[in-house]
Amino acid sequence: MTCPICRYETGDGKYCKKCGARLIIEDSPVFAAMKEQAATSEVYSVNRRSASSKGEIPHARQIESALPVYTPPDIPFRAAGRQHAEEEEEPNPYWTSLKLYGQLYGDYFLKGLRHPFGAAAGTESGQFFNAIVSMVLYVVLFPLALYAALHHELQGLPEGAFADLVLKPIIWTAIFLFLLNAFTFAAVKLSFNPTAKLKEVMARFGALLPIFLVLYVVSFLFLFLNGDISKVIILLSFISTVMTVPLFVMTSYKRRMVGGGLDPLYAILLVYVALMLVIVILGSSMIEYITVL
Repeated sequence: MTCPICRYETGDGKYCKKCGARLIIEDSPVFAAMKEQAATSEVYSVNRRSASSKGEIPHARQIESALPVYTPPDIPFRAAGRQHAEEEEEPNPYWTSLKLYGQLYGDYFLKGLRHPFGAAAGTESGQFFNAIVSMVLYVVLFPLALYAALHHELQGLPEGAFADLVLKPIIWTAIFLFLLNAFTFAAVKLSFNPTAKLKEVMARFGALLPIFLVLYVVSFLFLFLNGDISKVIILLSFISTVMTVPLFVMTSYKRRMVGGGLDPLYAILLVYVALMLVIVILGSSMIEYITVL
């Protein structure tokens, strides 16, 4: 195959190996036009030779000036380093959106990790989806940490223990966390801010969770060093979540406190009483499953 620009003979391909110009494939319209021009030129050469033998050169020159001249199309020049590269594919919009959201959630997570209360106080309902992601991570990490600690303590667990100690507790933990948000929302509504929205309360709740998520991950690392420390970290993280997160969510509304509502102390006590009832109900079910194993 011959390059139409530099006339360099090259093998199969789309571009010239010497100058990088696009090669003209036989099936393309350009190649067909060139074949037609070549055929016309060949006929014209024969006619010219016959005309010259008869002394009709001036007439042949008039015909030559009337013949159409083929002009090849503009061929984009590619850099030598990319002469064999295919055109870059357009980025996947779903992958782009996922990376963008990952960056947004990373900012949300880091703000909650560095300044938990400050991040919660400045969080609005627009961060609701980020809070849901943090809660889902909490719901998954807490049962996994318990399972890993029990597996390390007992040097193994019977078959089917993963479903009983991880999958089912994930459902219980999700219900518990939702009720914890609902009780906190009720306390804020009754005491601090009657116009508060559930999404905003949950967004602030999620902004306080990053430190506890990190502690659960740290508990996995301590299983290789000291299993007792790992169990203490898990217990401390869960109790701190129950006792401090609702309190700080309610405190974040202190600047907007409206007079005439329920006293904050009573609101916090009501939240703790409701949580103790939930722990007793769900805890008894978990103990039954553990004793059956």
